[in-house]
Amino acid sequence: MIEEPRRHRVEFASGTAASVAKRRSFRDLERNDIEPDLPDWPSRPAFRVRGFLGRLGHYALTVVIRLLLLPLYIIADALGSPVSPEKRGKLEERENEIDDFPVMWAGECQTARTLPWQLDPSRRSWRTVTEFEVAEPDGLVRIWSYEDTVQGSRHLSWGGGGTVPGSEALLWTLPRSEIVGAEIKRFSSDESDFRVSFRDGSWVRLTSSPDGAQRMVALLGQGMPESDPAPALP
Repeated sequence: MIEEPRRHRVEFASGTAASVAKRRSFRDLERNDIEPDLPDWPSRPAFRVRGFLGRLGHYALTVVIRLLLLPLYIIADALGSPVSPEKRGKLEERENEIDDFPVMWAGECQTARTLPWQLDPSRRSWRTVTEFEVAEPDGLVRIWSYEDTVQGSRHLSWGGGGTVPGSEALLWTLPRSEIVGAEIKRFSSDESDFRVSFRDGSWVRLTSSPDGAQRMVALLGQGMPESDPAPALP
């Protein structure tokens, strides 16, 4: 029996620490900014880490939002459907999660640079959905996009409706053998971020739903490393 391809919504991750919240950077192996060098990518303002006042403003906004949502948590709990604020796990890499937030780490001509710009929510229409597919029968992974029919707001929903007829497009294809592993990144909302590492040493940090992230790591996490050479005989 041939297993059907599995697709999960995915996009580039965004920082959660106050210094980089809702922001992301794209770096080479010396931590230089490579956004201007990515071919055909729509331009965006340069990445900046927030200073003291910016971090203070972010903390204040977070407190206000949680206070406004507190009645919702209480009502939901009383109705037997507990709702809790998103939780974040342990900090793993300060240099990549607080002092900076790279979602693409790649030298010149390395695989991570080939990922499509549509994965960046700050560069695409809010109705655009991007999905990652692992197709076992042909040994390929793919990234697709489509326009969602859902009526709402970019602040309330990411997908959830149907597909606008004729909007689906194949954005990216890669042999499964070029992915050597994937891992959950704990310092993210409900552990929904994960890192995909490629054979050439480049990597990307993506995000999905917590369930989607776990499923994709399960599909990709074992990797397909080169066979180790046989040990020499004495």
